[in-house]
Amino acid sequence: MVSKYEKTQGTLVSISSAPATTPNPVGATWIDAQCATKEISYTGGQKSDIDVTTLCSTEQEQTNGLAAPAEMTLSRNWAGSEAAQEALQTAYDNDEIRAIKVVFPSGNGFAYLCEVRQNSWSASTSGVVTASYTLRIKGKPERIRPATT
Repeated sequence: MVSKYEKTQGTLVSISSAPATTPNPVGATWIDAQCATKEISYTGGQKSDIDVTTLCSTEQEQTNGLAAPAEMTLSRNWAGSEAAQEALQTAYDNDEIRAIKVVFPSGNGFAYLCEVRQNSWSASTSGVVTASYTLRIKGKPERIRPATT
């Protein structure tokens, strides 16, 4: 049996240069962000439980409620004049919604609408300055599939 996996080396990360209203806007200008990005972490939104237990229930009954927003964290090298970092900072400063695309080397990936909820940076001796951006995903991710020929 052969292992199944998705490689990460060569993953493309892009941020829309301007505010967006759809996850993968046609005709958008995309800013490359992969050369400073070290790690991407995505956590889907958890749906809350609605208790629908009644007197005739034989056990506690629940139904899915509204989903909490998903979150993504971009851990990066801090680079003062990098266009992608400037776009993230501008989105944070102006409360703008941006589109983010993550495409793996296979061509599979995801597109999101998000707002920058938090940003932070860290510096220490014998290292490089790092930055972290926490993004709140708006709506559901859009799946990107490899182009077929």
